[in-house]
Amino acid sequence: MGSADALKAQLKELSDRRAALELEVAQRSARLETAGVGMGGALVDGEGFPRADVDVAAIRADRHAIITLTNDHKALTRQMEVLLHQLHALSSLPGAAAPQPAAAVAARPPPPVASGQHMANGSGSPIAHQAGHSLHQPFAVVDEVTSGSPAAAAGLQLGDQMCSFAGVTQQTAGTLQAVAAALQGNEGRAVEALVLRHGAPLALQLTPQRWGGRGLLGCHLRPL
Repeated sequence: MGSADALKAQLKELSDRRAALELEVAQRSARLETAGVGMGGALVDGEGFPRADVDVAAIRADRHAIITLTNDHKALTRQMEVLLHQLHALSSLPGAAAPQPAAAVAARPPPPVASGQHMANGSGSPIAHQAGHSLHQPFAVVDEVTSGSPAAAAGLQLGDQMCSFAGVTQQTAGTLQAVAAALQGNEGRAVEALVLRHGAPLALQLTPQRWGGRGLLGCHLRPL
């Protein structure tokens, strides 16, 4: 197991590679949609001959590439999850110092439900832990923070575990979908969030807002 800084650097590299895959998939998918065939549209006419109104060879190449890229994306995500677990293990070692804010990780992602968190300022106040309280049960972990995003500037860290966001908790049905809805419904307004950082609860104030990158906050949550 490497050092925390080395693990963060590896996560950054893998995330950049994953973002590049996502961009290529998006570009190829756009071409298929423009051609009106998508991933499953017929490439032969009613008599079984290749269609003359589309570039059949190019469409087949794009479809094959999308399948390959999607598999590569899944493999990179699995690698990132392993590294993230290693990073958590390092932070839990006796006497381990709390790491500095995680190296910014390129965002992303069209995969599942993504949502980022923007902290209006860099301040977060530790709060007393109440054992067994449902509020302190995390439902997702921050597995990406986009470089230059509001989340990165505010100090949200890779590995923070989200316990509540704008009233959404582990007991909320469809938690990540509810977070996404809360983001849209609170654009430009500060909302309260609670995360676990190295096992300690931390109250944060986050403000969803437009910026130069994807989403309103610029990070990604992976369900636990």
